Amino acid sequence: MIEVPFGLGVDLVYIPRVQKLCEVYGNRFLSKVFTEEELIYAQKKPIPYPHLASSFAVKEAFYKALGGYRPFRFKEISLVRTEKGPSVKLSGRAKEVFEEVGGQKILLSLSHDFNYTIAVVLIIKAKD
Repeated sequence: MIEVPFGLGVDLVYIPRVQKLCEVYGNRFLSKVFTEEELIYAQKKPIPYPHLASSFAVKEAFYKALGGYRPFRFKEISLVRTEKGPSVKLSGRAKEVFEEVGGQKILLSLSHDFNYTIAVVLIIKAKD
């Protein structure tokens, strides 16, 4: 099987913006956007906002890598952190759409510096 790039998505997030959303909307924002796993990870940190911003950037970058709007929720895209590095876990409709476009794997790169975090998502599919 030959694998080829399907789509590339990049998202840059201003961390203080995520902090402001958390302060203004609280649990309503958190529970709508982030998975339980993402929230637990961020809440273990002394300053959770950079970690939440990274998760948000991954979700947006994934949308962009698919080529635009698709009917699924942010919570169906999850940033997972392991010893091997960060990865993306899909569920629900997001997973279905990924499979419908022939997605085989998701490559992810994250970086952050001071007030910004960036996510780059590359979707790989099997060659038609």
